[in-house]
Amino acid sequence: MRKVVLLLIAIMTLFGCGDEVQFNTPALQANKNYQLWRATYFDAVLAENGRLTINVGNKIEKLDFMLPSLQERTYSLSGISESKVVFIDHENRSYSTANPQNPGDNLDSENGQVIITEFDGSTITGTFRFMAYSADGLHSVGFNEGVFYKIPVR
Repeated sequence: MRKVVLLLIAIMTLFGCGDEVQFNTPALQANKNYQLWRATYFDAVLAENGRLTINVGNKIEKLDFMLPSLQERTYSLSGISESKVVFIDHENRSYSTANPQNPGDNLDSENGQVIITEFDGSTITGTFRFMAYSADGLHSVGFNEGVFYKIPVR
């Protein structure tokens, strides 16, 4: 009898343990200064001129991606590119990939990239990484290993 009870406990333990993975659709998350950062709201707007703006954020911070099109490709982020990302932190400080690290620096150095990997007609998916600087260049924020998944486009 003991062997049967021990066997049942062992079986229940093996099948009762497991990692439940939950996927949020849509979703955006990244490492912000090496800390996990997740958006709780998502919005992507395709303007009549073909420009795409992705607005995401959480209760205290906001992230806006401005891209010249919705094409599946890599968009370089720099002071002279048509693409840029703006981040507003919890202190209402603004950071942009269009700002140089030092105000006297060359504006054409790349600060990151956004890659749209899929547009299925109604949602976009892709990856991103970037460094953004305050207007005076004294403050910065870095996002790496960022992913946006199935963000609805309107």
